[in-house]
Amino acid sequence: MGPRSVVPVFDIGQVLVRWEPRRGLAPFFPDAPSLDRFIAETNFSRWHAEQDAGRSVAEAIDDAHRRFPHYAHVIAGFYDNYGDSLPGEVPGTRAIFEGLGARGPVYGISNFSRELFDRTVPDYPFLGAFTGLVLSGDEKLNKPDPRIYRILCERYDLDPARLVFIDDSPGNVEAARAMGMAGIVFTDAPSLCAALRDLGLSW
Repeated sequence: MGPRSVVPVFDIGQVLVRWEPRRGLAPFFPDAPSLDRFIAETNFSRWHAEQDAGRSVAEAIDDAHRRFPHYAHVIAGFYDNYGDSLPGEVPGTRAIFEGLGARGPVYGISNFSRELFDRTVPDYPFLGAFTGLVLSGDEKLNKPDPRIYRILCERYDLDPARLVFIDDSPGNVEAARAMGMAGIVFTDAPSLCAALRDLGLSW
């Protein structure tokens, strides 16, 4: 394969930027068991996924007041200080992303609220360098819904057979493979380097 016969497609959270919601929630609780109870009672991962699928922060806070009034201040505070849940870059992947971007197009698909993504970019300006980016919040579809992968290909006129999708979630990678893409389950930057070089990518 030539060096750009394969086009990379990156996830963001836990691939390029660390995503640690417990870190953002912890200041509102006296101890870990209290935080665990909150997460269980609210089914927080699923509840937050509604923001990724396009629900606004204001709507989320209103919903919290209705459904979890004893936790409404936690939800509001979490989103007021959302950056606390994104406490830095994933080591090593920005260099890969920027190196690939200097040689050719680099795309992205991420489960991310547009509102929260726009708040995040000033802290991580390199996230503005995608050749093309599909955010679940814009499309009102979360990975691994196959439609979100199809949107990327149709919007940017991309052949799935030429794409390699990089995500920390095995389920999301499997969905990309079902669309005809190559897939890499991200664990760390050295492993990603090796897998990309095996596919013929260089930077």
